[in-house]
Amino acid sequence: FSDAPVARTRAAAEAGTLSIMVGAESRVFNALEPLLRMMGEEITHCGTVGSGQLVKIMNNMVLFQTVSALAEALAIGRGAGIDPAVMFSALSKGSADSFALRNHGMKAMLLDKFPHDAFSTAYAMKDLDYALELARDVGFEAPGAQVVRDRFRQAIDAGFHDSYFPVVSRVI
Repeated sequence: FSDAPVARTRAAAEAGTLSIMVGAESRVFNALEPLLRMMGEEITHCGTVGSGQLVKIMNNMVLFQTVSALAEALAIGRGAGIDPAVMFSALSKGSADSFALRNHGMKAMLLDKFPHDAFSTAYAMKDLDYALELARDVGFEAPGAQVVRDRFRQAIDAGFHDSYFPVVSRVI
């Protein structure tokens, strides 16, 4: 048995450049890796069965917190009269640069474009619930993740259940 959740975009899936996080015994991973390389370029053996999914949930937790921070920066910058496009461009040239900024920030939040055929707020909140449950299971509080989960709840309550999750910027 194995688990092998994926990360990156739909375009990465189409191009075969996904990041795949694998949970499996070493011999199973070694047998699967050539097959996984047909759809991904970054294949990470995370440990035993289940660990791939746990790493994927942590990946998403970090992503959602980064998108929330971008939404805050967007709101503060707009409030201060800064052109959001200029601000995000400047951020992309400094230490704040990230996949989240370039993809979710620049391609969704700046354009105020949150389609229903992309990763929804409801799915994002589900993943955060898993992350928070895992944190509790290991005796850790994750206050940053909880804040973002509460923001996703606000977005869902505002009618953005099926919208692409960076729509959280509309409720910040």
